[in-house]
Amino acid sequence: MFKRSLIFIILICALAIPTFIRMVKPGMFTTQDFHFFRLFEFDKCFKDLQIPCRWAPDAGLGFGEPLFNFYGQLPYLFGEIIHISGFSLIDSLKSVFIFSLFASGVSMYFLAKRVWKDDLSSLISAIIYVYAPYRAVDVWVRGALPEALSFAIYPLILLSLDKFIDDEKTTGLMWFVLFLTALILTHNLSVLLFLPVILVWVLYRIINMKKYKLLLKIVSGFVLAGLLSSFYLIPVITEAKYINLDATTLGYFNFRGHYVETSQLLFSRFWGYGASVFGPEDGMSLAIGQIQWVIPVLTLLLILLKRKIFENKTFVILFLLGWFLLFMTHNKSIFLWLRVDYLKYIQFPWRFLAPATFVFTLASGKIAQLFSKYKKLICLIIVVITIGLNYSFFGEDIWLNVKDSNLTGGEEWVRQRSASIADYWPKFGVLPTEVASDNP
Repeated sequence: MFKRSLIFIILICALAIPTFIRMVKPGMFTTQDFHFFRLFEFDKCFKDLQIPCRWAPDAGLGFGEPLFNFYGQLPYLFGEIIHISGFSLIDSLKSVFIFSLFASGVSMYFLAKRVWKDDLSSLISAIIYVYAPYRAVDVWVRGALPEALSFAIYPLILLSLDKFIDDEKTTGLMWFVLFLTALILTHNLSVLLFLPVILVWVLYRIINMKKYKLLLKIVSGFVLAGLLSSFYLIPVITEAKYINLDATTLGYFNFRGHYVETSQLLFSRFWGYGASVFGPEDGMSLAIGQIQWVIPVLTLLLILLKRKIFENKTFVILFLLGWFLLFMTHNKSIFLWLRVDYLKYIQFPWRFLAPATFVFTLASGKIAQLFSKYKKLICLIIVVITIGLNYSFFGEDIWLNVKDSNLTGGEEWVRQRSASIADYWPKFGVLPTEVASDNP
């Protein structure tokens, strides 16, 4: 059993290579975020023994800001470990992106194997997960490091929960606590995005197995995860009122301007490296991916034809949940956005593509079980089509032949130090317009 799983893990890792191979060269690709700067600042924290990290001394044009009070630290801790092992900051950053792609495929394989009890089904889910267009957007377009890493944690949360519900051993619950803590410390918005998935899965499994007594223990798991991450959550909750955090929900960041049209979501093959804009003329892809939704639809049709809907409740739950999450990206869901206040902090409704991608890819593995005689052929066809349709998305817009030193000086350094300056500045303070003096 172990050897067979190891073979599939190696195969998944090998098939994932095209998603990052263009990173494996000197330099860095352009992104829409400033993770190099944050890793540079986290490195300063680490060397100053400021643990947990709070202060980014070069932010705010050199006046400093409490950046890491409000920004998830785990991706940068991971990058820092790689950096102190001898790698440059740029290579450390790229290594975390690469790890997110590898790890997400492997973690999805293990979850799908637990759900579908089949290696080929698990392989289908893993490859569709790794090659989802939104994964390419996160890594190669937006450069959204925390969200990219969250994709590797999603399957582990459900895997540990499922194990606990099945065998009722404390070990499974403790793993759930650790993985949920990891998600909180990686990307707090991903917790909000993934919460519906956790709740639906827990309720479905507990009701299906009539293990209602486990609900209280699972709730205690949420509490423990909150306590473990309290060094981060308490400042976020209690100190947010002192900074301009509301600025992250106004103007360009108002969720009302960033809904996705159905044609963009389901049918578009557009690819670009621009920004999300008000209306449908976005400069980047906001598609779930044709394979990602077509395979679940075909699977449902086959189940209906065989009249085995009740024998496939798990798939049906995942299918309906996936479409609900896609619905949250569309303007018809505005009544929910207006009623649930915390949703405004998600900023972009299309961020629900992340949990939707997760749910649809997990559901996609079911199709192999419906073709017992031709399972290998179906798996091969789906894997080849998935990679063939999507591998070209995994590449850079512009490649910069730079070293760490090129990004920590001159105009580029000023640009990074002033990025998002208003977000974490004291609410009643005057925003600086000039770089702070080195000798005040």
